[in-house]
Amino acid sequence: MAEAIWDRFDARDRVAINFTLTCNLACAHCIVESSPQRTERLTIDEVRAALDAAVRNGKKHITFSGGEVFLYPKQMCEVIAYGRSLGLVVDVESNAFWARDERTAKLKLEPFIEAGIAGLSLSADAYHVAYFPVDRTILAAQAGRAAGLLTEINFCPSDQHDVDTAIKAALDAAGEPYIENELLDRGRGKDLFNIVVSRRIDELPECTSLTTTVHATGDVYACCELDISTDAMKRTPVFLGSIRTPNPTEQDEREQLVTAFYDPSSPIYFRHLVATHPLFQDLATNRYQNICDFCMKTLRDPARIAALREILNAVPA
Repeated sequence: MAEAIWDRFDARDRVAINFTLTCNLACAHCIVESSPQRTERLTIDEVRAALDAAVRNGKKHITFSGGEVFLYPKQMCEVIAYGRSLGLVVDVESNAFWARDERTAKLKLEPFIEAGIAGLSLSADAYHVAYFPVDRTILAAQAGRAAGLLTEINFCPSDQHDVDTAIKAALDAAGEPYIENELLDRGRGKDLFNIVVSRRIDELPECTSLTTTVHATGDVYACCELDISTDAMKRTPVFLGSIRTPNPTEQDEREQLVTAFYDPSSPIYFRHLVATHPLFQDLATNRYQNICDFCMKTLRDPARIAALREILNAVPA
């Protein structure tokens, strides 16, 4: 199995920029519900502002995703080059629709490589092969690696066992390692979950998604696993504000609070609070679908947020 290329950076060093929700596909598991009908997209100036903010906050790595960023090669290459000029490491995610053959794959990648990308993250699963064969993902990965890029292929299991088996066999035959990701119950993926498993807090894994994400709508979150219906997130400190009406002080304070909530060395680490704090102890008996479900339900309570801030403010600088 491959290792995720963005794991070469700590989550706190990364920023994900969801450049557009426009996509040539409408995959059944898409957590941001991108499609050919979606028109949301960041402007070049908004992306530049996000990159400037990333540098100010000590970030090191940027991943551009969509939708499909290869639908906008001119704009993407401009912001990639700008990110590189700031000293950021830049990766892109793509569904690989453009890799129709070896020559085309190379030609489509060339401007992105010249602009300065370091990594290429691709998808291969039943939801994507419903639109084109897995061969395109393989050709894209081979073209990227030949050009010196770090590459990864992400596989997400489906309920189509034969299709999943054929995709894995094709990747193995091509010598392409892949990362097997779980199906997420967000966006369109919610419709694919027939059985919901709930767990106690002590059964939940640590959160690995605390990566600053700039959404195509201009909203900024302290989480990379966004649901397009972000109303629940907007009622918590996970919502950092909008890049279109920036408030850096408030954004930094919210991000610090959420990060500390999941930091085992922090005085407001959630497992410690559940064990000791009156406002959190009742959570110990509740059950949650996942760590994101826990976060949304816990951090929407203003009294708990006030308690977290009070504890943090009492810590000597």
